[in-house]
Amino acid sequence: MQRCLELAFMGLAEASPNPSVGAVLVHDNKIIAEGATSAYGGPHAEVNCIQNVKAEDQHLIKNSRLYVSLEPCSHYGKTPPCSDLIIANKIPQVIIANKDPNVLVAGKGIAELKDSGIELIEGVLEKEGFELNRRFFTFHTKKRPYIILKWAQTPEGYFAPDNKSQFWITNKKTKALVHSWRSQEMGILVGENTILSDDPRLNTRLVEGKNPVRIVLNANQHLDEKLKIFQDEQPTLVFSFEQRVDFKKVKFVLLNSEESIIKQVLEHLYEFQINSIIIEGGAFTLNSFIAEGLWDEARILTGANELGSGIKAPKILGTRKDYFYLLEDKIEILRNKS
Repeated sequence: MQRCLELAFMGLAEASPNPSVGAVLVHDNKIIAEGATSAYGGPHAEVNCIQNVKAEDQHLIKNSRLYVSLEPCSHYGKTPPCSDLIIANKIPQVIIANKDPNVLVAGKGIAELKDSGIELIEGVLEKEGFELNRRFFTFHTKKRPYIILKWAQTPEGYFAPDNKSQFWITNKKTKALVHSWRSQEMGILVGENTILSDDPRLNTRLVEGKNPVRIVLNANQHLDEKLKIFQDEQPTLVFSFEQRVDFKKVKFVLLNSEESIIKQVLEHLYEFQINSIIIEGGAFTLNSFIAEGLWDEARILTGANELGSGIKAPKILGTRKDYFYLLEDKIEILRNKS
């Protein structure tokens, strides 16, 4: 099962919004094939695993065990049901880490396999499986994206200068790490003040990896089409009280001024199948999500450069998951206790 999780981890970013799954087929304590979820829309892990069995080992399948990190699907989506494939290949035993929370599966795959006489063992490395696909589980159980907050702060706890001028708090290696983080999430969210003051591109230009969907909370101020977020083909969502016409890869979503902006945005992102977002500012936007308790993970980057004064960085309480250093920069990762 540990090997299943290793395989799944390697395809995590490409599989979204699907979960990334690993599958390993074992005969007489020897691995005869393995597979992982393809990029979104492609074959699932079980399919790739069974297809990877060598011709000379095909006869062993009906006497093998299949380890798979998530319950096999039992419905037709972009691909046929994996449960049907397992049954057709007469695999006698299946071991899984997690049940699938998606209502289209949610125990139905397990039931189909059991009804066909296949022995099922559940819950092997269950916590590790949940950790790997925490975005997918959060999306289906909480009906919203997995929310990551990220900001940089000075040693004195300042977020930015008072005059909104640009001030680089962290080093180049940390900046590249942030771009790598962006490539792992489906969306990157910022408020309108960040767009107007920094004119960012919000892409992954410093690393190899896919660009996230840009998400802008644009409640009050008009955003000029000359801004960098409007100058390329990267998909962009702008949530606004102002009705505007879509252009290029930019979609404007009209908000109701009588309702919570955050609640509306998360509901729309759920409808758009965006299962994870990283929120990079500004301070007002970050503090708004913290005040609502709507966050799952916080990544706090503390640089060595001092400001003396400025806008205070957000304050947050959470359980420390990890911390490490990149040269002089300290990176701390927290999880929401709830």
